Amino acid sequence: MKFLVFPTNRPQVALLRSLWYCSKVSTVLSMPKPFCSKPLSIALAGAAGISFLVSNPAKAAPAVSCSTVTTIQKLINAGSCFSRGATVTYSPSFSGFAATDFVSISTFGTGTVATGVANSLTFSVQGNPLPYTSPFSGVLNYSITAPNTRSIKDYTSGLGSSANMGNNRGTFDLTGSAGTAAATYVPNNLSMTQTKTYASTSVLTDAFTASVGVTLGDIQNFTQTFNFQDTTPTPPPVGVPVPGPLPVLGAGIAFGYSRKLRKRIAAA
Repeated sequence: MKFLVFPTNRPQVALLRSLWYCSKVSTVLSMPKPFCSKPLSIALAGAAGISFLVSNPAKAAPAVSCSTVTTIQKLINAGSCFSRGATVTYSPSFSGFAATDFVSISTFGTGTVATGVANSLTFSVQGNPLPYTSPFSGVLNYSITAPNTRSIKDYTSGLGSSANMGNNRGTFDLTGSAGTAAATYVPNNLSMTQTKTYASTSVLTDAFTASVGVTLGDIQNFTQTFNFQDTTPTPPPVGVPVPGPLPVLGAGIAFGYSRKLRKRIAAA
């Protein structure tokens, strides 16, 4: 589907009139149309700053809803899942964790999970059937893609446990292109999260490595949260000013053809 952005300045209008006149006169005189051919017309129109825009088809969303992904194995089987336009994609491989460990992926935002737009996404991993007990270490790789028209603003790592009256110790390093968000849990029952924020507002997708460890007691869950923001669309390039000879050339050709046309009409 194509859309024509109509010109507003005089050079563009003059060029379009010349091209139209040339085409009409050449048809009447059965003459070649070297200046009215489609490729050249488009090229000249482009020089005048007239934009022909072709709409892009919307990208297909993953077929699996994140609400149905409840274990690491189900994420592996699905490959990726969606929630309110945001996408979580498994990136092989993982270690330390069990494939049966529980996974919870949810979003907050507008509309429904199927058609809405996410403001944030929370991704938690929990031991199944028991918490992660010292000594433990695990690594999980995946990527996050923001909903259409949005970008990833920041990400936060955190870990929690209510076991052993808070006498637990663990770490959670979540690494993306903005750096490592290093969260800690120390006795007694003190959990400290960390957030990393992107300097750019155009990060549409990013790959993450979640590295966790337990060195004392039990950690029940590791949670990562991603916030999204609206992206500022890049404005289309400004049209190149038309050099003076182009409208003059078109007008000269049209004038020459019109003289021949008038002579034929007079002779008739």
